[in-house]
Amino acid sequence: MKAIDMTKIYNNKKYKGKWLALKSPEEREVVASGKRLKQVMERARQKGILIPLVMQVPKEILPIVG
Repeated sequence: MKAIDMTKIYNNKKYKGKWLALKSPEEREVVASGKRLKQVMERARQKGILIPLVMQVPKEILPIVG
């Protein structure tokens, strides 16, 4: 699987610390966001996205060394 560039999403202040439902890995369109995963999944389903790509954006981005 090819790496996905998520910098635009991670750098967006309104998504910090929230759950996101994305339309698909290719499109990376945020269809729902919120503090609770269940709420985000329900909103995505209401928009017709039955199996969204779900992720939680960290509040703070830390470097990974390894």
